[in-house]
Amino acid sequence: MNASLATAAILLGLSVASPAGANDGMSCPGGVVSVGDSRLDLLGKCGPATMVESRPSQVTEWVGDRVQGASRTVTISIETWTYDLGSSRLVQFVRIEAGKVVDVRTGGYGRAASARQTRGFVPRAPCDPTGIRAGDSTYDLLSLCGEPVFRDIREEQVTVAEGDGAWATGTSMGIVKESWTYDFGPRALVRHVQVRDGRVTGVRTGGYGYSE
Repeated sequence: MNASLATAAILLGLSVASPAGANDGMSCPGGVVSVGDSRLDLLGKCGPATMVESRPSQVTEWVGDRVQGASRTVTISIETWTYDLGSSRLVQFVRIEAGKVVDVRTGGYGRAASARQTRGFVPRAPCDPTGIRAGDSTYDLLSLCGEPVFRDIREEQVTVAEGDGAWATGTSMGIVKESWTYDFGPRALVRHVQVRDGRVTGVRTGGYGYSE
């Protein structure tokens, strides 16, 4: 065997032995899910995951100088959705941060007997989306539209400090913000309802929904 053939054989063996790697997206019966898509896109196109793992993650930022400034510690949820699509396909691992797809990776071949059903898992909100308004209470929202598809919680700990750089005194305040996702079907835009302290503070639209 010459050198070029030997090198090709080694590379082929490594690719077979180590199938795991990053992908640009994940192909499902409902469409392709790419980095930047929402968690609802993933659920609507690919159905529920075989397994979901979740953990909190914190990021701390400082704004100011050594004498005076403010720090903000933000806690978000990081999830890994694992899809076992059957023994003839590679397992897919989808990483989600703050409700957005940030990474898609493949593992080894699956263990499930067959791929799971992918449609009919997104509940449709029973209300008119134009009826959701800033200032409503969370009770009003739940009474009108029911439980959302997802609730994303973002915790912020803000500290304002003054001192000489070695010692500092100040005040600290905790803020909890939520985003409730409602799906109204494929002909209406998704609504992401911002909630704080039991009140609706704003409504943001997304793409078209997936519920039947």
